[in-house]
Amino acid sequence: MHNRQMLTAALTALTLVGCAGGNPGTTTGSAPAEAPAASTTPEPSSAPTQSPSTTAAPLSMNVKDGATQVPVSTQITVTGNPSDVQVTTNASGKNAVPKITGKLNDKGSWVADDRLDPGARYTVNATGPAGESTTASFTTATLSRSQEVFPTLSPVINGPYGVAQPIVVHFDVPVKNKAEFERNMHVTSTPTQEGSWGWYDDKTVHYRPKQHWKPGTKISLDARLNGVDAGGGNYGQLNRTLELEIGRNQSGKVDIAKHTITWLRDGKPVGTWPMTAGKPGFTTRSGTKLVMEKAEHIKMNSETTGIAQDSSEGYNVPVAYALRVTSSGEFIHSAPWNTGNFGVRNASHGCVGMDEGQMYKLYTTAQIGDPVVFTGSSRKLEVGNGWTEWDMTWEQWKKKSALS
Repeated sequence: MHNRQMLTAALTALTLVGCAGGNPGTTTGSAPAEAPAASTTPEPSSAPTQSPSTTAAPLSMNVKDGATQVPVSTQITVTGNPSDVQVTTNASGKNAVPKITGKLNDKGSWVADDRLDPGARYTVNATGPAGESTTASFTTATLSRSQEVFPTLSPVINGPYGVAQPIVVHFDVPVKNKAEFERNMHVTSTPTQEGSWGWYDDKTVHYRPKQHWKPGTKISLDARLNGVDAGGGNYGQLNRTLELEIGRNQSGKVDIAKHTITWLRDGKPVGTWPMTAGKPGFTTRSGTKLVMEKAEHIKMNSETTGIAQDSSEGYNVPVAYALRVTSSGEFIHSAPWNTGNFGVRNASHGCVGMDEGQMYKLYTTAQIGDPVVFTGSSRKLEVGNGWTEWDMTWEQWKKKSALS
């Protein structure tokens, strides 16, 4: 497991309030001239009946002292209204594990904020409301590296990003217990916007809002995956967080049949340029694609798309400015060798080619996460060929959640 620094949370001490019995009632009126003889039969008292004292529930833990092979998915829980709980470990240096804090819930139980690390020894000291205490020391199960699920997040910097930008989480080990992982990946946004996770396969899950993000939205991901049971004997390796910001509201429209590309800002066109798209046999896909990558001065090699360089369709050409829109290799890029085809015919191997000067203007304004809608061809965009969540309706997308 990776080291993480966590904040220490102090529990609020609970004060027990007891009930006090009332004094016996008194009789009002004039006293008799002589005191009557004492009665041998006791008279009933008018005082309220004293409630029996309530004994607080004893402290109890869900881990036993001396236990071994405790699953890392365990969240330490102490019942009995503890006033203080401290969890420590004897590991230090590079083997140190994060200090575990927790909170007291409305049922009188202290529940840890985090799960456990493998191969570690923990000690739990709990104090009750009346000063009583209990202690438990235990060790956790060890895990091999192949049993630990490491999450990689995208994007990796704050932004700003386009209004269609998804949160992408990729795991190096398959996740079978997808629902449990989803329950522990919390996305918040300011302003608040409805959204959902959707799984493309056992290793890849994306989050998108119901509608495009509002410009300026602040988004936070808190993936509390450390120790979460992934199924099949595998467990989440660590917690991850992500902060990102949405930038301008802009998008693109590519008309494959009319050989034009239009760029829009706040729904209004800011430029329309001639272009060329995929020729017969290399038809450009129709669908909603997202700008996934911006690249300058790169080489485009046909071998990366399965075309032998020494074949009649082979190529290896320098490109000044490019925007990737699919995983399979479709780009919007400068293509000066195709100048005579711009606005006239489709002559590329599937990419959108443009004049270099016009492409520079588009490149400098485009944001990763900007949506681009391609129309005009019968070839459809495949699910998962890039960030394709916006090529689905909201209802279709929600069905890809493990919690749907």
